Amino acid sequence: MTRLISTGKIAITLLLPLQLWGENFSQIARQITNSLQYKLQKEQIELYRQRLKEVESKKWGRLEGEYRAVRLFQTPILKFETQAPVGVVNGKIIYTPVQTQVEMGKKELFTGIIRYSYPLFTGFALSNSIKKSQLELIRERLKLSNLKRQLLLKAGELYSSIYRIKAEIWALEKAKKALASARSQARSLFREGLIDRASLDGVTAKYYQITASIKGKKAEKRALLNLLSYLLNRQITEIGGVEIKRVTFHPNFQNRPDVKIVKEELKIADTQIKLAKSNYYPQIGLEIGLKREGENLWLTKNSYQNLDHSYVAVAIKYPLWTGGGRKAQLEEAKVGKIARLLFYRDYLKKVETDYNNTHAQLEALYAQLRAVKAEIRARKSYYRTIWGKFREGLSDSSDLNGAIAQLAEARAKLEGLKAQIFFLTLKLKLDGGEPINGNF
Repeated sequence: MTRLISTGKIAITLLLPLQLWGENFSQIARQITNSLQYKLQKEQIELYRQRLKEVESKKWGRLEGEYRAVRLFQTPILKFETQAPVGVVNGKIIYTPVQTQVEMGKKELFTGIIRYSYPLFTGFALSNSIKKSQLELIRERLKLSNLKRQLLLKAGELYSSIYRIKAEIWALEKAKKALASARSQARSLFREGLIDRASLDGVTAKYYQITASIKGKKAEKRALLNLLSYLLNRQITEIGGVEIKRVTFHPNFQNRPDVKIVKEELKIADTQIKLAKSNYYPQIGLEIGLKREGENLWLTKNSYQNLDHSYVAVAIKYPLWTGGGRKAQLEEAKVGKIARLLFYRDYLKKVETDYNNTHAQLEALYAQLRAVKAEIRARKSYYRTIWGKFREGLSDSSDLNGAIAQLAEARAKLEGLKAQIFFLTLKLKLDGGEPINGNF
């Protein structure tokens, strides 16, 4: 009677839905931004934001001050030669050269200048450099969005794998209980001489085999939970269940952040061509300087020349010959854009192909789900039949234990399929560029 009640308890739990408690995927998804990988990419965005500010600052010109103190080894002098008369011969004046030196400055020279320089024309290099930095910042923001998509996919994959293993552990535990009951019965039969030792050892070996399988599955589950904890940068000790429902997908691959990244790379390649073309234009710069040169630290005295050396200057620079470097740089930029365009087309085809393959897998899983549900109904019917015979003494516990184990195995298979369907549904939404409303 005790064995009857125990077996009946096992059967009742098998007929109930699989209950799993822990954090559900919606809660995990909301914490995905806590990942260290996500935080690292956010810092990368700040890096490119500062880089953009640096490039934009060049359009305002440059104001700088300079103060210089110089001590010469020798006093500056001016040398010149004059002709001095020395006598008269036959009525002609005779001259001789005389070398004269005049001090032209002090050994100490102090210079102070405040200059403002402004790029009047850079061949459109400055405007295109700013545009390129802006596009790079947009690209890094898209990389953050794409990283979030990838983290959600990885978290979903780990979550579904953990759920599947939990279902397998659950089924193995039920099978273990059934085998424990069968082993107890086999011992009784062996003591009564109704079965041989080999039969008892076979049941015992199967019991320990399932016990080892449970330990292996639990270790695998702990490893996956550790990976999920690493991904989220916080401890995850248990997960909840999964809910699946048929949804209609509306893919728009142009909304995928990784596709947008490739499109931004195309725009960056275009600005690279414009930057290469800027080398064919002259560069014109303006410089205004307030400059003083003096003999003392305060620039208030100059005994040999004027104190004020302020100026306005315009400079034009043009590379007359670069050995073919300009042309090579331009051709390199053009080839780079063609390569990016080909990569963009290939990437779109790959995205669409992967999406269609995943969708086909999902449809196949739904077909398997229907088959497994039918199998569970058959297993339940078989169990009820065996249970009725067992209560009437027409069937032994080994038959009932086998029915229980088969029903548990079918239930685990069902939950495993639900886990796969859950993940592929999430994957199709993310890979199709569809918005995720946070409910999974």
